[in-house]
Amino acid sequence: MKEIKKAYRSMALRYHPDVCPPPMKEESTRIFVQLHAAYMTLSDPVLRREYDSQLGLGNFEKPLKMDCTTDHVTRSRWQEQILELKRRSSCRMAEKEGSWGSRIRAQNTGKN
Repeated sequence: MKEIKKAYRSMALRYHPDVCPPPMKEESTRIFVQLHAAYMTLSDPVLRREYDSQLGLGNFEKPLKMDCTTDHVTRSRWQEQILELKRRSSCRMAEKEGSWGSRIRAQNTGKN
């Protein structure tokens, strides 16, 4: 479990949308979401067993199934988290750059 957590942390720091430059932000967000989903699967014993059984790694009689409501709830939660990450990123960028009005004033006075 420590290996999984260590690998997740190093990759999360590399692909977090807040640390990637703008051209790669969308791609890094997608990778970060997949990375987090993988970490949640591998760190949860029930989900890990299901994943292993689907790969044929476990000695289980039948694979565990997730129902549609669980999948829908998980997707909704992910979408909420992505929106929150984007909101936080926008706020941080606005703090660094100043308000829209201050940027326009700086442009008009030639201080840009």
